[in-house]
Amino acid sequence: MGATEMVAKWIVETTYEDIPPDAIRVANESCFDLVGVILAGSTQKVGDIIRNYAGDLGGNEEATILATGERTSVVNAALVNGTMGHALDYDDFGGFGHPTVAIFPALLALGETIGATGRDLMEAYVVGCEVGLAVDYATHYHTQQMHRGFHSTAILGRLAAAAACAKLLKLDEEQTTMALGMAGSMAGGVIHNFGTMTKPLHAGMTCRDGVMAAQLAQRGFTAGDQILEHPVGFTATVIGDEHTNLEEAAEKLGKPFRVQDALMIKKYPSCGGNHAMLDSVLGLMREYEFGYDDVANAEIVQSYASTVMLYEEPETDLKGKFSAKYNMAAALVDGQIAIDTFTDEKIVAPDVTDMMERVNIRVQSKFERGGGTVSKGVPIRVTLKDGRVLEHETPRGSILGSQANPWGMDNIAGKFRDNVGLVLAEDRVEDAVRQWQDVTQVGDVAEAIRGTLVK
Repeated sequence: MGATEMVAKWIVETTYEDIPPDAIRVANESCFDLVGVILAGSTQKVGDIIRNYAGDLGGNEEATILATGERTSVVNAALVNGTMGHALDYDDFGGFGHPTVAIFPALLALGETIGATGRDLMEAYVVGCEVGLAVDYATHYHTQQMHRGFHSTAILGRLAAAAACAKLLKLDEEQTTMALGMAGSMAGGVIHNFGTMTKPLHAGMTCRDGVMAAQLAQRGFTAGDQILEHPVGFTATVIGDEHTNLEEAAEKLGKPFRVQDALMIKKYPSCGGNHAMLDSVLGLMREYEFGYDDVANAEIVQSYASTVMLYEEPETDLKGKFSAKYNMAAALVDGQIAIDTFTDEKIVAPDVTDMMERVNIRVQSKFERGGGTVSKGVPIRVTLKDGRVLEHETPRGSILGSQANPWGMDNIAGKFRDNVGLVLAEDRVEDAVRQWQDVTQVGDVAEAIRGTLVK
């Protein structure tokens, strides 16, 4: 039995009862969070464009676009909700980029169409996410194609979304294998597009393609049956790692589950590469009670030249999300990073541009810390005008919102309310989606949102 067949067998045979309660809890938190992020993302220009595009396409009224209550085809709903869910870069991350936005909008659209329960969605979500995490772990993706410019959300997310949708549709092993085969050929997305509307489109297309692959497989559409292990299949061609023991990785699926350790809820609506640095600088500002006017200069120390932090001097709001210098400057000026940090007006604000001139980024030698190792965090140094030098380093694995430093459901709910308040007239939707495993009909959630829309 090859790796692809073993993965398909695991997808089909794994049940809700097999999933650890902690994995369900973490999955629920991320999916709850994403609903709010989708609604907030709908207020962005990219949200307007993708919704209008879907409206022009038309389609059967099968599934709901959350921000407007309009119904469209299941693939269009997955495309639009997925794109809006990544518009702010405020969705969770960890493992293969942004797992939840690559999977859950597809399940929402498909689940509404087939009358699924929230429990069905949680089962399918965890199964799909585990497949993505397993391939990421087995292929060392972030030391392979990520650094060559492929966006992991769009690459591994295609496999994860297809696996999740296959599970939700209750496909058999052969059909699931075909869905994975199609998803392997659909995988694509390059990091050059970070800082543009195409990055969130990556997530939308991933969700659309996951639905399409599973639905086509259900109808008997065929694909290669060894997409993971074949010499010219997904792994060898896209990842390029010929020495990975994929069969071993397939055998270890769910042993243990990884979801409960991998996912991180975002506190800041910007690239996750900023978050350790932001935790540090905002923590120092609270502890030592200083502000922008007190700062002489600041330094960010990176252990390597980042693949994703592309812009030292960003000219647009979207590019600002991928600029460590801008995030540091904005945090020092405002004492926070919020949705309105990323506007074209804020990018050119005099106090922010003044502070950016005093922020320095230094890439350390790989031997600087001794033994050839690199930093597990992003050390920062803030020099105040009174001569004090303040330093801090937050490990990447311990940022606020990680499983090592959880934010807590009450705080996640606060973020949710702030986000949905941009679109909804009342907050009764929170009760409808706070515990997904208790939702009796996915369509009821769409109805609850439709009934409280501001516009």
